[in-house]
Amino acid sequence: MKHLTVLFAATAAALVAPDQAIKLDEHQPAVSPDLVQTWWDSTVSRSAKIFTKIEKRIEKATSEFDGYSFDGFDGFNSDSNLPPLPLHERKPRRGDKTKTIYELIKSNKYTTKFASLLDNDDFSDIKDLLDSTSHNKTLFVPTDKAFERIPHHGDKPPPKEFVLALLKYHIAPGLHTKVDLYHKHTLPSNLSLDTLGSRPQRLRISTGLLFSIRVNVISKIVYGNILAKNGIIHAIDHILVPPPSQEKIISLLPNTFSTFSLGLEKTELSVPDHKGGTLFAPTNSAWRRLGPRANAFLFSHHGLKYLEALLKYHFVVDQTLYSDAFYNSHKDEKAAVEDAEGGKYWHVDLETLLDDKAIAVDVKRWKGWVSIVLNGFTKVIFQDGIASDGVVQVVGKVLIPPHGHHGHAGEDDDKDIEVEELKARLERYVDRDEAGDL
Repeated sequence: MKHLTVLFAATAAALVAPDQAIKLDEHQPAVSPDLVQTWWDSTVSRSAKIFTKIEKRIEKATSEFDGYSFDGFDGFNSDSNLPPLPLHERKPRRGDKTKTIYELIKSNKYTTKFASLLDNDDFSDIKDLLDSTSHNKTLFVPTDKAFERIPHHGDKPPPKEFVLALLKYHIAPGLHTKVDLYHKHTLPSNLSLDTLGSRPQRLRISTGLLFSIRVNVISKIVYGNILAKNGIIHAIDHILVPPPSQEKIISLLPNTFSTFSLGLEKTELSVPDHKGGTLFAPTNSAWRRLGPRANAFLFSHHGLKYLEALLKYHFVVDQTLYSDAFYNSHKDEKAAVEDAEGGKYWHVDLETLLDDKAIAVDVKRWKGWVSIVLNGFTKVIFQDGIASDGVVQVVGKVLIPPHGHHGHAGEDDDKDIEVEELKARLERYVDRDEAGDL
């Protein structure tokens, strides 16, 4: 049985007009997360249909996830729940191993626009990388049709630094065939930003019906396994854009996260500067589970400090937990990533903004499936929402700190919770002088 892939706002159509794709503004500042964020801000009104489509698929995936289990192994990433690839897809037979990646896309009539970008002198380093045979690499190359899908942004051309970041984001180190991608959940790209502590920005890989593979939710591999002398090419139908921040992802999906967004607005919660992080984002339905009384209290004047404490428990800074990788600023980076990629089961305690109160995370693997469970019971129902400053892991329950210093919360202890019980769980984290009385 196949669950539909979870659509997330980690990527969308590119942010420049097709006829302007190779024009550059020479007077723009160096690439920065703020520059990428600005372009995401400018595309929202032009991409409403994309985000509406994302919301609908999230709702469908949520309904399909509810109550599903597999022999006691709950919460796996359903993106990989597919039969083996057909025989003709398992071994690459396309391409020309006497030519480099650059030479192949330069000579192909379906990738002329991307090739023309590489021929620009400002991107000679990217051209040289795709022409070099010193290391294998994987290129997700947008077809010319992909450029026709991008929303128009007026006459102003994109900054060259933005285009450079975009090009890097289409390249992944190493050779990854469709079989390899079929069993992966994320993949490091050649793009690194300060907001991740100069670590590789990752691509989200998901599978769908009829053996389809998507990159960053929107972009589908339409023709893959094209071998070259120095790697492999997969043609995609949408341009990959570096993702927005966690906060922007939440704001782009109000049908899913409007209650969470409202809480952040009312409490004016400030997240400290960080180099990567993990946001466990509860859906609107997760908030409804708390019941009307608890919600009425939390969003009242008297409950705002309790709401602020509750929200802080969902933010982890400087530790980015993907389903198959872990960027951990608190210990050796290489060991952390190897722990995430190699083990069938591993455990980590992630300290939150709530007085460093930790969330206990258990990650389990079985074949292509991945399960992420928090505090013993709460499942991550949408995995790996790629963000510029970390990752968004979506949960179907509001996380409430367990009783005491240790132990797990109950499976349904959030459902229709009494106000006094909620206050008791959060009391130690709240300044009573500011909280007021109920």
